[in-house]
Amino acid sequence: MLVRLRERFRAIGDALQRWPSRLLHEHAQPSRLGAAVAFGVWVGCTPFYGLQTVVALGLATALRLNRLAVLLGTQISIPPLAPFLLFANAQVGALVLRGHWLSLSMEAMRAVPSSRLVGEFLADLLVGGAIVGAALALPAGLLTTYLVHRSRRAQIVN
Repeated sequence: MLVRLRERFRAIGDALQRWPSRLLHEHAQPSRLGAAVAFGVWVGCTPFYGLQTVVALGLATALRLNRLAVLLGTQISIPPLAPFLLFANAQVGALVLRGHWLSLSMEAMRAVPSSRLVGEFLADLLVGGAIVGAALALPAGLLTTYLVHRSRRAQIVN
């Protein structure tokens, strides 16, 4: 019994030692890494702060994308950039949904009932987040694919 328990602990320890390498190399073709970063950027542009990591990891696992690359992509919403992303999401969403930019004056905000204002703002953030996310995800994914492909080609030459 003690020998069997010791073997299980050793197997768990071996699995934990291999885990970082497995994570690093899972689904690591250049195009799949580019898709993973692009997906992470897209999720990172959504207004679901606090849930982005959980959503991104769950969907990355389901879609068989490199989880580290997806997490790297979600870092687009780091605190210094988050206010700019939220502003862009709200403005683009308002433009798409109502045909005009979001008014930033206090008078315009006071003129709209707060329940309607919150609903419209949430809709603006959701729609704008999907559009802004897609606009940022495409170049990020293409650039990642290119850089990984170029890096690996250089390693083969050397």
